[in-house]
Order: sequence, then structure tokens, then C-alpha cells
Amino acid sequence: MTIPSLSAYDKLIHYFEQRTQLSDADKDLIKASYKPKKLKKKELLFRQGEICKYEGFVATGSFRLFYIDDKGLEHVLYFAFENWWVGDMASFYEHEPSALNVQALQDSELLVIDEIQKDLLYEKVPSLEKVFRQMTQKHLTVLQKRFLVTVSANAEARFNELLERCPTIEQMVPQHQIASYLGILPESLSRMKKQIAKRERMQ
Repeated sequence: MTIPSLSAYDKLIHYFEQRTQLSDADKDLIKASYKPKKLKKKELLFRQGEICKYEGFVATGSFRLFYIDDKGLEHVLYFAFENWWVGDMASFYEHEPSALNVQALQDSELLVIDEIQKDLLYEKVPSLEKVFRQMTQKHLTVLQKRFLVTVSANAEARFNELLERCPTIEQMVPQHQIASYLGILPESLSRMKKQIAKRERMQ
């Protein structure tokens, strides 16, 4: 079994403590419910067509969530970084094949929990159910905003919105994957960035 660094559990506990009060017993239950999982760069947590068996808290590293269409083209839906969560809610709760792939962008460490352990944790630490409900609402809000930006804004506006949410993303994610997230070609992203830089120099 993988031996986790203490910092992974410390980060998870800190995440929950920012949102609810926890006793020492609650913290022990959380630590017992989540299991460590390490992934190498490019390794998949799960792939399209498989059941998503775990919900994962990103302790270190980063991930991309994407799907492959009928033509074999990849489409990046979003990125997950430290202190974010990864998974497929529909597959996790409905036990249906996932439409997504979750891939590590670098060597990464997760703390994962399955549905049975999560339900047991809700029973023993009821305040966490509210935390996860709020987290789900926030996640859906982000996805809705992303959808609205995608259908109503041009690529530059989408790029600026991405940078606003994650200013360091260009140091963490390859350009071609950012282009896929924006729905444009890598060369179009390069041209757009040059145009932005030129305008900023002229200001």
C-alpha cells in the first residue's frame, strides 16, 4: 500500500476545516475513510467507458478532464489543481460508464473515497454532507458559467476568463491542451497571445 505524506491528509483536513467545524474524532474518521493514491505523469485515474469508482481530492499535482469524440479528437473540459476535486459525479453515483478521462498532467497524489465510505462518513460526520452539497453547487455554477462563456464569447474572452480563474495555468499546462479547452487550434492560440501582448505594449 502507498504510504501517504502527512501533508496530503493535512491539506484535506484544512480544506474541510475552512468550511465546517471538526472534532479530533471527526478528523480521525476522515483520515480513515480516504485512501492515498499516487499517479505518474500521463497516468489515468479512470478512462472513458469505465465506471468512476472514486472521488478524489488533489493533494499535489494537476489533472485534466477530457473526452474523445467519434473522430478520435480530444476535448478538454477543465483542469484540476491542488485542493481541487476530480471525478465524474454521474458515473460515481449512478454507476454508469463515464464519458470522461481523468489524466495526471504531472506526478500527482490524491486522497480517494468510494461511495460506500462516503455514505458512512456522512452518517458519522453529518456536517460534511452540507460541505459536499455546497461544493457540488459551486461546481455546477462554474460549469454553467463555462458553458455560457463558450457559447457567447470569443476565444480571447474565454482565454481571459481561464487566466482569471487560474493565473499560473500556462506554467502548468501544455499550450495544446489549453487550446483544446478553448476550442481552438494551438496555432490560433499562439496568434491570439501575440495580439494580446502587442496591444498591451501599445497601451
